[in-house]
Amino acid sequence: MQPYFERLARMSDRFTTDAPLDEWDWSALFQYAEGEAPEPTEIAGIANLWSTSPEGYASRDIAFIATLHDARWATCVERSDTSGFGCLQGVDWRINPTREAAIGQGLDKESRAHLGLSLPGEETTR
Repeated sequence: MQPYFERLARMSDRFTTDAPLDEWDWSALFQYAEGEAPEPTEIAGIANLWSTSPEGYASRDIAFIATLHDARWATCVERSDTSGFGCLQGVDWRINPTREAAIGQGLDKESRAHLGLSLPGEETTR
């Protein structure tokens, strides 16, 4: 495993989630990336993160928003079934110039609710 995946796993340790992210999870998020994904080394910090295993086994639902070293914001929304990464999954990355744009354009409503974020007039609970 590359050291930058270990660094991302350590960054995500501070979040209480149902399914903590390890180095392998982080490497898969980049390996199966759809959309404009940053380089792993570009991530400066993780602002919000939610992760669960809704079906058990290798299933994953992940959503997070991160800051990049150049002051842009990255979002990732991932869902995979019990066969795990590489089979039936979607890993949607987006990069936006501001936090507000990242929340509105990079995260779907369900992900915003799990992260406790919302658009004006939108509830933050599921």
